[in-house]
Amino acid sequence: MNNRALIDYLLFVEAWFLLHFAKLVILFMPFKKIASCIGRLHVESTHDLQYNGDPTKIVHAVRRAARYTLHGSKCYDQALTAKALLGQIGLPATIYFGLAKEGDNKLSAHAWVRCGNKIVTGKAGMERFTVIACFGDA
Repeated sequence: MNNRALIDYLLFVEAWFLLHFAKLVILFMPFKKIASCIGRLHVESTHDLQYNGDPTKIVHAVRRAARYTLHGSKCYDQALTAKALLGQIGLPATIYFGLAKEGDNKLSAHAWVRCGNKIVTGKAGMERFTVIACFGDA
């Protein structure tokens, strides 16, 4: 196995473990406590790509790992995982939470992460949701 493949594999394993940890955090920790760890409320990270780094490997690692979790990996746990991984390598990111009205007065929720101009997780269907909160790195 070459170095690049090994790094990709290790990132996949880390994402897999973090997805499971994120699920536990979501189940057993109140949102107020989670919010204090994921960034500043109503602060968005820069859209400018002047920083060094590329979130592409993290995008792929989280997507692949989400397919193999022991639970149904949803947008919220994927967003928390991506935000943590991006923070580890020093890339500023913003996690967004949105709501959409579905028929018969039902609400649907969604979470996604943006790093620079790239949507890292939760891109599918995000345009249907109205942002109600975001937490970013200043």
